[in-house]
Amino acid sequence: MLEKVFRIRHQVYCEELGFEPNRVNQLEQDEFDNNSIHCLLLHKPTQTYVGCVRLVLADTQAPESELGFPFEQVCGKAVRWAFDASAGTGRKQYGEISRLAITANFRRPRNGVPQLDGTHPKLDAREEEARRLFPSIAVGLYLAVAAMGLSKGLDGVFAMMEPRLARQLSRFGIQCQPAGEAVEHRGIRVPYFISRHSLLDNLRLECKTLLSKIQCCLALPYAPYA
Repeated sequence: MLEKVFRIRHQVYCEELGFEPNRVNQLEQDEFDNNSIHCLLLHKPTQTYVGCVRLVLADTQAPESELGFPFEQVCGKAVRWAFDASAGTGRKQYGEISRLAITANFRRPRNGVPQLDGTHPKLDAREEEARRLFPSIAVGLYLAVAAMGLSKGLDGVFAMMEPRLARQLSRFGIQCQPAGEAVEHRGIRVPYFISRHSLLDNLRLECKTLLSKIQCCLALPYAPYA
């Protein structure tokens, strides 16, 4: 299944958007994948994998001084967050949402440019329950990562995203707190922090329902088409 994740990432990040160089094997991977939990999203009506995301965890075998998340490499001194293991806020308490990718036919272009975090108009036109429980693919992927983070007992997660997406997520009760200044990285991006307590306190009811469904699935043996 990991190969499917890496192929979607290559299709989106390398071939479509040109964010990463093309790989001969058409698998987009990096040094953080070994310390990540990966999520692959299946569109059941077409039995097609349409998106993926990963939760990057701190390397528990490495000293705190050697740890680092992807957003720290990008933001550098723009990060305004103090990691302090002695105060209980070391990196091992957190994770990072990273490499969110949605295939082109399930993204809505903006001004003719494909977007990483778009919603799919055909999904919005489906039955009322689907619209209610799955308002957008991006939100669904973020909730999948949230479920994984909760199962790991993390205090919160970081994510690099456009301010526009942060505003969109806030409408569903996913409150994103800036953890640094805006930087230029494939457009304007801001490092955000989503705390465990804020998520559980503010998540909209319909999203809590979806989160609970995902948590139940995580507790079951793997069944790809269940």
